[in-house]
Amino acid sequence: MSDRLDDIGTLTTVFSSSVKDDGWHGQSGKNAFECWYFDALSDDGREALVIKFHDNYRFSSRNFHQTGNRNEFPDKIQRFPAVSFTYSVDGKVVCRMVNEFHHDDFLAESRIVRCSIGSSSFQVKSAEYGTGYVVQTELVSAGRRRIAAIIEWLSVETDLSNNSDNSNEAAFKLNMVAPRSDVSGHIEITGRRGKSNKIIHFRGTGYHDHFSVDSLAADAVSCRCWGRAHFADLTVVFQHLAGGAKKSSNLILIRDDVIKGWKTRTDIQDFSFNKFGLRMPGRLSLKTDSNIRLDINPLTEIHSGLFESKILSEITLTLADGKVRKSTGVTEFTNYERMRKPVFRWISDLTTGKIKS
Repeated sequence: MSDRLDDIGTLTTVFSSSVKDDGWHGQSGKNAFECWYFDALSDDGREALVIKFHDNYRFSSRNFHQTGNRNEFPDKIQRFPAVSFTYSVDGKVVCRMVNEFHHDDFLAESRIVRCSIGSSSFQVKSAEYGTGYVVQTELVSAGRRRIAAIIEWLSVETDLSNNSDNSNEAAFKLNMVAPRSDVSGHIEITGRRGKSNKIIHFRGTGYHDHFSVDSLAADAVSCRCWGRAHFADLTVVFQHLAGGAKKSSNLILIRDDVIKGWKTRTDIQDFSFNKFGLRMPGRLSLKTDSNIRLDINPLTEIHSGLFESKILSEITLTLADGKVRKSTGVTEFTNYERMRKPVFRWISDLTTGKIKS
């Protein structure tokens, strides 16, 4: 099963849940990118973990300066892969790192779900107790602190639908590979002198998706707001895209191993600015024609940045039968337009580790 979501002009999004399609697509074009996303909330709701693997980091200043004219593509397009890691407790960041790498440090295949960027990697593995993703990270901060983590996303819901034959034509692909997973593992934080400062054992419930965008769509979309939440009997995912005067909003429910999506009407209220001046939406409501409503109320930022913000939010879902469900979920807001301003690119470079081959 695959379904098209709303359009931004002539650009469409396709959503799915396919392990087979979780391999690298290798899309052409300077601004095309793919992001493998892993998140989890601890059993007590206090800890939040987000790990991302980028084949072409959208916020790399090196990416922006690859050619002087954004509409001119050189003969050989270089990618600037990156890995980001965020871990927070009670809404306060314990460790946050972004490392960019040389394009030769990125290894991935289209037919095998396996990716490595530098010394960090993820892959599908099977064991007697189930199948899931093993994610390993080894990252270095600008202050030479290190994060080494081994986390397992053991799939509870996964591989629920395959892309249709025409999905390759889509500008946007949101592959919700494993909407629900049992997550466990450990994180080790090491100081600049190589001494282990802290070992954190994590256990919770998580989510994994793969978001890919072609080069034309990357230029057309200025911001993205999306998120997910788990309830006892279902998982909900939402996405809101904006590009110029065009907007697109969608609501997706995963229930009893079935995925169903709707286009929605969206109401955004109470815009606010984070400490970096990023203007973010406040309360967000999505409504379908079939009387399903999703209300997102931001609680606390678990990462505040120049271009994106990760937020713990209260998410309320009201189905057509009137039953109300409440949960805490992870939401993100990303502003791609800010990268055009040189001062933001300069500040971003100060906090991003550049790992040389």
